Parts: sequence; structure tokens; C-alpha cells
Amino acid sequence: MPVNGMNTGVDYALFYFDGATGALVDLGDVQNVKIIALKHDIKSMPYNRVPRYGYVPDGFKIDFSITRTGAALEDFMVAASASFNAGAIQKPGYLQETIINPDGSISRYQYTEMVIFLTDHGEISRDKPVTLALEGMSSEKVPIA
Repeated sequence: MPVNGMNTGVDYALFYFDGATGALVDLGDVQNVKIIALKHDIKSMPYNRVPRYGYVPDGFKIDFSITRTGAALEDFMVAASASFNAGAIQKPGYLQETIINPDGSISRYQYTEMVIFLTDHGEISRDKPVTLALEGMSSEKVPIA
């Protein structure tokens, strides 16, 4: 729950749904998530006015750090790669985010048209857990009821 008017990581729940099957993908033990809103800068420099600036939304980049607890995520990525190589149509999925706000209300969002890729399959060591890196790109963030 929120602590002293601030959100912490335990206030968030994240679920990824595969676009091809509609199945929930087990991400494993998600330890850290970084969500970055992407944009394009626009600029107009007329001779008779001061410059004007703006931003064009360009989706989201989402990076996950995951402690490996099983083969589900790696199996999903291997199957997705095989599907791509076989020429199957690739459908994006979506990430659902649920947040318990400090005032007790709940916010829910979907990151739509989302694709994921397991960029780091982990450093294997005898004395520490294996950490995976998953990267995602999404077209839009929309509120849901």
C-alpha cells in the first residue's frame, strides 16, 4: 500500500497479454520497471515572431528487470521467434497496469499495441539469481475502467 502519500513498487500490478493468443504471459518475478514516454520535438522559427515549440507523442518504451523463476517467459520468446521465422502474422499485445493511489483510489491503464523482446537472457552464476532484461514498446497508454 502507499506509504505516507507516496507510491511504491508494491502499489503496482503489471500483466502482459499476447496479441496472437490472448493469453496472459508469465513475466516471472518482476523486480524493476522503467516506463519512458517517447516524443518527437517540433519547432517553428518564424522571422517575425519568437520561436514556437511542441511535442508529438510517440508511444512508450518499457524496460523490465526480472528474476528468473521459471521457463515461461523464455519459452514464450522462443515460440514467438519461431512463429516469426515461419512467416506467421505477428500481433501486438498489451500491458495492463493497475495502481493503488495514495488516496486509496485505483488507476488502471493499458499500454496498447505492445510488443516485447527478451534482450538479456541472464548472467548465470552459482551464487546469485539469474536476472533477465525484457524490453517493450507500446503505441499508446489509455485509461480503463
